[in-house]
Amino acid sequence: MGIVRDTYQRCLLVRQILRTHLVKFVERDVFMSREVQKEIRERLGGVDTISVPQLFVEGNLIGDAEAVERLNESGELRSILKPFKSPDACTTCQVCGGYRLLPCPMCNGSKKSVHRNHFTTEMIALKCMNCDEVGLVQCYAC
Repeated sequence: MGIVRDTYQRCLLVRQILRTHLVKFVERDVFMSREVQKEIRERLGGVDTISVPQLFVEGNLIGDAEAVERLNESGELRSILKPFKSPDACTTCQVCGGYRLLPCPMCNGSKKSVHRNHFTTEMIALKCMNCDEVGLVQCYAC
């Protein structure tokens, strides 16, 4: 998220607005996973280029950073997010530090799962089925 300054600033703005409203949210980096890219393209109606950030509430598209800021300034965002207000929304997870992702415990982030073949004594490396394409899993505490 910190690669393109303009995108980073827009993401920080939306994150701060959501924290101000005391809302727990899931933040996904579309550049780290093809599955997330595919999912957001489907949610946006099959567009070729993805502009980030995009805010979804209960699966419904709220909009990009400008739309979120506009709704926040008009007060509409408060009514949309009111059912999701949580007093512990601003606490940082002690396990992942707020990143919501951890290295895979099965392969330690290597994306390879080493198992012994029961028919021979050799070890074989298989693609780890527990983690995503960069060797991360969702934090169990979040």
